[in-house]
Amino acid sequence: MNTRTGAEDLVDALQRLGVDCVFGLPGTQNVALLEALRKSAIRLVVATSELSAAMMANGYYRASGRPGVLVTIPGPGFTWALSGLAEASLDSAAILHITSAPARSPGQHFQLQALDQPTMVAPVSRSVATIERADRVAAGIADAYRACVAGEPGPVLVQIARGVWEEEIAVPAATGAAPQVASTPADGDADDAVGKAAELAQAGRCVLLLGQGCHAAAESVTLLAERLRAPVVTTTSGRGAVAEDHPLSLGFPLAGNDSGSLNALIESCDIVLAIGCKFSHNGSRGFRLRIPRDKLVHVDASHDVLGANYPARLAIRADASRFVPALLARLDARQTTGFDAGEIAQWRARCETEKLRGRAEPRIHGVPSATPEAFFAALRAAMPRVASLITDSGRHQDLARRYFPVWCPRGLITPTNLQSMGFAIGAAIGAKLANPRQPVVALIGDGGLAMSGLELLTAVREQLDLTVIVFVDGAYAAIRDQQIANYGRTSGTEFAGPDCAALAEAVGAAHVRLASEAQATLRSAITARGVTVVEVAVGDSLPQQLAQAKGYAKSLLGTGVKARLRRLLRRS
Repeated sequence: MNTRTGAEDLVDALQRLGVDCVFGLPGTQNVALLEALRKSAIRLVVATSELSAAMMANGYYRASGRPGVLVTIPGPGFTWALSGLAEASLDSAAILHITSAPARSPGQHFQLQALDQPTMVAPVSRSVATIERADRVAAGIADAYRACVAGEPGPVLVQIARGVWEEEIAVPAATGAAPQVASTPADGDADDAVGKAAELAQAGRCVLLLGQGCHAAAESVTLLAERLRAPVVTTTSGRGAVAEDHPLSLGFPLAGNDSGSLNALIESCDIVLAIGCKFSHNGSRGFRLRIPRDKLVHVDASHDVLGANYPARLAIRADASRFVPALLARLDARQTTGFDAGEIAQWRARCETEKLRGRAEPRIHGVPSATPEAFFAALRAAMPRVASLITDSGRHQDLARRYFPVWCPRGLITPTNLQSMGFAIGAAIGAKLANPRQPVVALIGDGGLAMSGLELLTAVREQLDLTVIVFVDGAYAAIRDQQIANYGRTSGTEFAGPDCAALAEAVGAAHVRLASEAQATLRSAITARGVTVVEVAVGDSLPQQLAQAKGYAKSLLGTGVKARLRRLLRRS
């Protein structure tokens, strides 16, 4: 009988699960694993840091719905990845994190890299498992892979004990079929619940609120909207589940925490059918969203999500890809109740007006009118319909969310509920590897580039076709504007560099500055082979300058004068 090592058995288990690439860095404790990967068909993508590797695994999942696999050493590799795991946890992204367990020698203290990894990762991990024997590797990895996507997707940590990588085990004559990773089943009484949901949805006028969990059911939820004649609103992570140029979509004009128009729409309807969303802070407009309990039907794969923030008249634990087709089958084809096209157009216009209210936005050089709206119109026209825009955290993300229409599932991927800077380039690499034929564009600020720009080197080494757009304004602009508004001064938010052209040349990427002909320039970058950095100059607009002058004026008055003015105003 043949034998193989624990590392080889782990790699075999990953291949049987359909894993085609893993992200991570080499280290003393995982050289046996890297050797097993070298002899396999799995692609090893070596990042510049474990933080970026975790973002790659996140982007891989967010772009495909398949768990991203992260490989680190214990100690510093493990801790360097924690922010990426936290991002994945809060944004419901499935990551299988494989690491070595720290060394243990009974009776000896202060050992190398001795950390309580399970305790440290527990708040951001769905589960933690330690594999102590090589003959448990395959089953343990399969269990962990399934746990990533059971209920609410998220990170799962697997620790491999010292010595397991090299330990030899007998290889059975046949390994059998690949383990199945099924979608979350519905509760036992789901059939009755589906029938009740169908009855409620057709009893009056319904609004659909769709989250990230709907991407795998995009075709079905579009049919559902059409059958119910229901206006469609999405969370940030759910954008594109129904194309935003569909007549029933309200698009995403309800950016940030604005919720007035959406709350008014909910007041006018009879039922809100929320599918695949957990009503997080950003998914509920900063908890300003108002949904009466008797109007809400909430469907989600996670029991913990249902009722967590918004009590529902009917809560159903089910995966959207199974629930929506079942619901469609129960709807009465003769049902005619719903919103008419004119009403939905009026709601969309109202939301568009709300979107533009009170905005002081920057100047974007190189586009007509120098407005963010013109830039994102040019970007949208330059990108194919099926493509992904991946943003970092910062003001550029706010602008993308406001002005970039999403026309396909997973067409906009942002860090949502943790808002990590340094997300975009790593996540874009993961997304590109998940869907190699689909164009991927990363959008990042120069502050985020300073944090993660060397990940361009990884994209070049992996010979990816990737476009990275950098908004260059020499500042952490959103925070700088907040400082000026509050104190009339800045501190720690303005900087010089990095030099985008020099950085691109250093890593082997192409570079272009957006100066004119924005659509043609962007399309050329997106269709080019290799990695292209597009530098976009961003400056302060007149409304911003007026807001800054107001902040400076307030600072000159001093706190005592401002307090006296407030007292006088209260008396008047």
